[in-house]
Amino acid sequence: MEKRLDYVDIAKGIGILLVVCSHSDALPLMWLLMGMFVPVFYFCSGYTFSCKGTLSEAFVRHFRKLFVPYLFFNALLFLAFGHFSLREVAGVCYSRYSLFPLDISPNVKFLTSGNYPMWFLTSMIVSYLLFYVIVYHERYRWWILSAYAVATVAFMYCPILLPWSIDTAFLTAVFMYTGMLARRHNAMSWNIWWIVLLAFLYVGIHCIAGDINLSVRMYGTSVAFYFLLGSVGSFLLLWLSRFLEHTLAGSLFTLLGRHSLTIFSVEMAFIVPAKSLCEYVLPGFAADAPAGSEWTYVAGLVEIVFALMGGWLLSVVLHKSRFLSRLLQF
Repeated sequence: MEKRLDYVDIAKGIGILLVVCSHSDALPLMWLLMGMFVPVFYFCSGYTFSCKGTLSEAFVRHFRKLFVPYLFFNALLFLAFGHFSLREVAGVCYSRYSLFPLDISPNVKFLTSGNYPMWFLTSMIVSYLLFYVIVYHERYRWWILSAYAVATVAFMYCPILLPWSIDTAFLTAVFMYTGMLARRHNAMSWNIWWIVLLAFLYVGIHCIAGDINLSVRMYGTSVAFYFLLGSVGSFLLLWLSRFLEHTLAGSLFTLLGRHSLTIFSVEMAFIVPAKSLCEYVLPGFAADAPAGSEWTYVAGLVEIVFALMGGWLLSVVLHKSRFLSRLLQF
């Protein structure tokens, strides 16, 4: 799309706030939102999609916009954390947090230089490819969507987590397509009672959804429930974001949304020192402090502020550098 939609940036800004929160000590505060804070980025990508060029041209365009920042920010985090080894390089190539699902022990951990959130960038690359297959062959969409559903379920039984989130990309591509359909059918203009019904649906599914973590292929009790949770939650967040337009909060979230890629990539470089600072300053906080204590939430708030402000400032600097902005295609 040629013109940015502020409410989409606001939704992405809220999404990146929740992503940072999920990696901080304030994680328990967002329990009701666990099902949608990652899917909203795929949903928004589909919502703002515009068909330009051939399938290969469209994919190459997004590949460059995601893969170059992926390499750049990984190199930056290697320098920030002082880690560099063959295992770290292998982790960047594999682009998953671990080789096996988290409930398997012993496990092989990758992306241990504060770069584990960056699985998202390579996941987006694969998701775009699968999404374009649907869009550019839409007359066969039901066959393709059925194949994607079968692939998603089949990969649940794969003993390892596949590189570049191949095992979850079929589902995230459908999140993108759902976002595109929401825009095509002008879903933002739905009657308020439909919105209320969807809100009750989201809360109801959340209560039975179970533990969810898309990055390590945890869909909770059902992949179907997770798809509904992610799609409905993303739509509701986008719908609500329209009411924050032209407000101070909306302006702040818009800024975060427009710099969300950088914040997503480097958040741990600011969360880790913020956590260390809290351990030193706060009298009741320690690395092993029980979740839910008052000092834990204070530390979580400090970590969130550090990550958002630090990531935003770094992104502004990168945007102002003519060479780096061209390199990263900002």
